[in-house]
Amino acid sequence: MLETLTHVLSGFQIACMDPMNLLMMVLGTFLGLIVGALPGFSSPMAIVILLPITYHLKLPAIAALLLMMGVYCGTKCGGSYPAVLLRTPGTPAGACTALDGYPMAQRGEAGKAIGYAIMGSTWGGVFGWGIAVIFVPLLGQVAVKSKPEDLAIIGMLGLVMVSAFVRGNMIRGLIGVFVGLLIGTIGQDANDGAARFVFGFQEFSNGIPFAAALVGFFGIAVVLSDIREIGSVSEIASRKVSLSMPKLREVVKYWKCMTTGAVFGTLIGAIPGVGAEGSTWVAYATVKNRDSDPDRFGRGAPEGILTPESCNNANNGGTMVPMLTLGIPGDGSTAIMLGALILYGVDPGVTLMRDQPALVYALLAGLLISTIFMFFIAWVSCPLFIHVLKQDRAWLFPFILVLAILGAFSCSNSMYPVYVALAFGVIGYVFEYCGISVVPIVLGIILGPVIENNARMALVTNSGDWMVFVNSWWRAGMLAIIVFMLVSNFIKAFTKA
Repeated sequence: MLETLTHVLSGFQIACMDPMNLLMMVLGTFLGLIVGALPGFSSPMAIVILLPITYHLKLPAIAALLLMMGVYCGTKCGGSYPAVLLRTPGTPAGACTALDGYPMAQRGEAGKAIGYAIMGSTWGGVFGWGIAVIFVPLLGQVAVKSKPEDLAIIGMLGLVMVSAFVRGNMIRGLIGVFVGLLIGTIGQDANDGAARFVFGFQEFSNGIPFAAALVGFFGIAVVLSDIREIGSVSEIASRKVSLSMPKLREVVKYWKCMTTGAVFGTLIGAIPGVGAEGSTWVAYATVKNRDSDPDRFGRGAPEGILTPESCNNANNGGTMVPMLTLGIPGDGSTAIMLGALILYGVDPGVTLMRDQPALVYALLAGLLISTIFMFFIAWVSCPLFIHVLKQDRAWLFPFILVLAILGAFSCSNSMYPVYVALAFGVIGYVFEYCGISVVPIVLGIILGPVIENNARMALVTNSGDWMVFVNSWWRAGMLAIIVFMLVSNFIKAFTKA
């Protein structure tokens, strides 16, 4: 416990003592709030555009990751602005907030509704940070002792869980995973140097530029899918928004619903692929069903705002646990953060806690500091966000495309990554149009090489004996979970068909 406390304090020292780190967190949180306030834009899109730019500017790894952490925190809270004022959530996690936020805005209490959202988001962020600080060191100690066969099975379990819980059905998720695994095999084999799937193109020998693929999937694809929104201007529910923060005693009396939302957000956030979208609805339904007067919900009940907002920001702490200990991202944003670690030469697997403890605790410190910055920036900048909501957001599309292309070009100062980004942008748009999320594709690209390298290492060290993957009760148990999830979901899909 004392050692963990020492590491936590050193993490805050790293995050706070350097003015550049503080600037990156403030800037990231502000950008995240703006991105979250624009319906259709997302945290992964903002982070993926910033990733190659920060790498090209040669920012230190900690500064770049703290910038992304600020964006990650800010977008969750920013999504509540359009949810309250437009009944159109800025992020998928904010959809639940619109149920009670919009009716409250129609009553002329838009300022109070936004205040509840900010207070709930802040509480959820702090709660999630506390859980992450407790469980990351504990799970990290277990992960460091894992063998290659354990890591291969954990990676497989992560991919199957993402396929099962991501938007849509498992079959579509598995299609995305399979495509990601194929993309991850392009290039020279890390073990014997053999060229795989290069098709005569010398550029493919080093593999697909990961940052360029991310720019295409989360940047260009989003613009292509939202071109139909050009010319649309949003109409807010209340032209006059009174910026009156709810009094602390008004919020404290709802501590039960806020805690319920935070607990659901943290626990479900730790499950790869689920994200904040599913957890908010579970928390909202739980609080509503337990209320003495459930008919109040959907008509402007404060609990209907505090619960989902507490949930979606607590989700941030939950996703940090598998990402920092097992190298398994919980959602698209954390997948890109793992990509950032790879670009900066850091192994994001189970050895991260052992080899880079300062980086891990600096990121955890950044999670809490960004949450605090979010509280103040969200309230002070409220008029700016309301003004942005009144505009046609399509004017941002050219800037996003330019930044995305510049970001891809900066990967290697050549046009090859730009072509890759454009190609994956079109592929991502087609997949999303067909109802297949790009998140499993990205996770397949990340976890594919991890699974392959560890599986091959396990076979080499055990003389090619495949029984090494089932020679302990917990490995056999994880494989049984994988088989059960696959079989049950295929039966469900067959029955539905």
